Formats: sequence, structure tokens, C-alpha cells
Amino acid sequence: MKAAVTTGKLREIRMEDVPTPEVGPGMLLLKTASCSVCGTDLEYLDNTLAYREGGALHAGAILGHEFCAEVVEVGDGVTDWEAGDRATTSGFRGICGECYFCRRRLFSLCLGKEHERSIYTQIPQGGYGNRSGAMAEYIVRGPHQLLKLPDHVSSTEGALVEPLSVGVGAVEAAGIRPGDTAVVIGAGKIGLGTMRVAKVAGASQVIAVDLHANRLQTALQMGADVVLNPKEVDLIPEVVRLTRAGPDVVIICVRDGEVLNTAVDMVRRGGKIVIVGQIPPTEVNPGMWIVKQLRFEAVLGRTPMITALNLIARGAFVDSYASSSRC
Repeated sequence: MKAAVTTGKLREIRMEDVPTPEVGPGMLLLKTASCSVCGTDLEYLDNTLAYREGGALHAGAILGHEFCAEVVEVGDGVTDWEAGDRATTSGFRGICGECYFCRRRLFSLCLGKEHERSIYTQIPQGGYGNRSGAMAEYIVRGPHQLLKLPDHVSSTEGALVEPLSVGVGAVEAAGIRPGDTAVVIGAGKIGLGTMRVAKVAGASQVIAVDLHANRLQTALQMGADVVLNPKEVDLIPEVVRLTRAGPDVVIICVRDGEVLNTAVDMVRRGGKIVIVGQIPPTEVNPGMWIVKQLRFEAVLGRTPMITALNLIARGAFVDSYASSSRC
């Protein structure tokens, strides 16, 4: 089969012939219909994940964890699935049931009992880039790793379930209530989904911030109340003017460390900052956090994928979201 394989060189992927995976008992063979590029994929290709255990760029990796695929072969012992079913990732990583986190029902934090103190062992064995990604003609997955797609959900929309779930988790972490004001920094795929979920949650004013005019235009199409380009306005005074005291919450959907300091200056006293983008090590001023009595929360894989799928299936998102993610 054909697959997009890393060469070990920065930002280089090459189409190669690789063995088609075999379906074993209890597994499904699927043909990829659509695969979205995650920002973390790009970071991996830039080798900016090298500070994380297993994050260094290497040759032979097949990326792609945001996908829609069609079942073409069903392994022995699999029930409730048949050829022709379309699916996306369920996000299920497996839990040990024994660690500190599982015993407190914090299942999204489980890395296995032997890794209770670990940080980055969620990276698959062999590094972030492994050979089972969906940037290939075929993939093998277990039924527990998949969600069936309703017939009316397109393959492109199916590939956006995983990134949208990040936006759902961000808004849940923010605790947005009807009438709140929110700033979403970054109007890429994650930011646009976050912005739309904030509107669904009842935010009365959502301000999208980005450096690219085309992204801001899409944000307006998807319901942003205000869009701001820091290259064109003095961002912090303008946000404070629009929200009177500063927004109730700032959600960071980019991977720029300086943006964290911008969010601190921008948010109201007693406000909340939610970090979605995996910000690299950066210099901060915690004293300002104390003076403003700020709250912080970081988001990684906390929301079931089915929540995002239900939002898409019930028409909560306009076509602009799918269009914004096409190359």
C-alpha cells in the first residue's frame, strides 16, 4: 500500500510502498477515506517535540490520528461491525484500572500503574511517530478504538471529530456559562472548534485572535462576535475595551510561549486561562498571577469523542469548519 512516511529530515514526507497491515482476530482493517493534519504532526516534523521523551523526529514514521476510514475486512470474533461501516477514532487508549488515577475515576490521566509519576509516556512506543497512523491507504484498529459514523456525517467531518473534542474539553475546562465573555487565541482548526463550542455553551461574546486574515474570516463565518489581528490593533487595550474589565476566560490554542503572558495581561482579575496549545518552555511572571488572582487549567484528551461526534451529527457546526481544515 501507499503511505506518507517521514524521512527524518525537517518537514519532509515521502510517498512509499509499505506492507499492508494484516487483520488479526478481534481487529478491523480499514481503508482511509480522510485524514486531517494535526498541529502536533507539524511540530513533530519540525522536530520541536524533541524536548519530550520519544518526541524526536525520526525516519519511517507514518503520522495521522485524525481520520475517517471505511471497514474493508472484519477479523474473527468481531461483532456489530461489517464491511462498509465508516468510523473515526474513539480516542480510547486503554486504562489499567489499578493506578492512582483509575481508582479515582480520572481515567483520562491513566498511563498505567508503573507510570504513575510519568509525564510523557502517553507517546506510543517508538516515539510520537509510529507506523500505524492514518496517512496510509489502510490501517488496523480494534473496535474499542473506533466510533461508527452516522450516514449523514461526511468523511471530512468524521476526520474532525478528534480535534473538535479538544475544543469541547477546552470549553468544559473554562467553565463557560451563558453570558460569559471569551477570547480564543488562534483560529486554526482547534481554535475554530473551541470558538464554536463556546458559542454553543452560551458565551455572549467570543473574540477570535489570529495573525492570518483568512482564518479570521472563517471565524466570523462560524459565529465569532469580533475578530482581531494583533498586527493591526493594540490587542490588549482593544480586548479590555470590548469586554470592559477583560474577558472572563482566555483559551490559548497556539503553541507560542509569549501568548501565555499576553493572556495573563488580557484576562480580567479573577479570570481563567485555559491552555490547549502545547506551549514550549517559556519565561513567565507568576507574581502577576497572584495579583490578578488567576486560575489556570490545561487540557489534553479529557472529553469523550462521542460528545464531539454528536455535535457534528446534530448540525451544531457549519460547513466552514470542514472547509477550514482542507489543504
